[in-house]
Amino acid sequence: MDTTLTSRFASPRRRLRRAVFGLSVIGIGALALLDNLQVFGTPLLRTFWPLLFVFWGLARLAWPRHPASRVFGVVLVLVGGLMTAHNLGHASFDLRQWWPVFIILAGVAIALRGFFPSPRWDRRRFESSAIEHSDEVNVDATFGGIKLRNDSRSFKGGKIALTCGGLELDLREAVMDGPEATIHINASFSGIELRVPRDWQVSVQMSATLGAVEDKSMAPPAASHRLVLRGETIFGGVEIKN
Repeated sequence: MDTTLTSRFASPRRRLRRAVFGLSVIGIGALALLDNLQVFGTPLLRTFWPLLFVFWGLARLAWPRHPASRVFGVVLVLVGGLMTAHNLGHASFDLRQWWPVFIILAGVAIALRGFFPSPRWDRRRFESSAIEHSDEVNVDATFGGIKLRNDSRSFKGGKIALTCGGLELDLREAVMDGPEATIHINASFSGIELRVPRDWQVSVQMSATLGAVEDKSMAPPAASHRLVLRGETIFGGVEIKN
């Protein structure tokens, strides 16, 4: 039997962040509907969708978790503002020329996390922790963190969907029933750490946009089981270990 883990929000701050995210989704739907009804002569969704970055950046500035959050918030506001101005014809902004700036700012954010550690965030990194025995992993989280251990005796794979979240998935005690299992991953602005048994071979068939998928697991000499990872990560990372 599949188990779905959804992150919970206990504090008012977390509920408010989730409300802002929901309102942003409503805004996208409203712009798309107005475009389909041709209420305005200007294509609203194609013109104003970068404002989502502005709202997201303002939220990171209003509720910072770490000094690096403020840097990330400022970047989001600037990028969203410049892209909106470009769509309106008031500025010229070519993302292909300026993408190295994001790498520089990412380095600044990482350095800030090193110089200004946040023990409180480390203690509350994972909002929920669980052990499950189901044959398939089914994780769906938004603005949250999950720590999950699976010890199925007949593991068959599963699905992972993350948006602005984090997942630590431990499969070292799981056993495959057949020669192959597949996990479909869709992660946006999220991080995933996956631990696999030493006798599993990992086959990464994922795409990464402004992110990375790193397989640090040790491949066995003669693997009898193979774990296939398919999907994509956007502004995020996936790390596989033994």
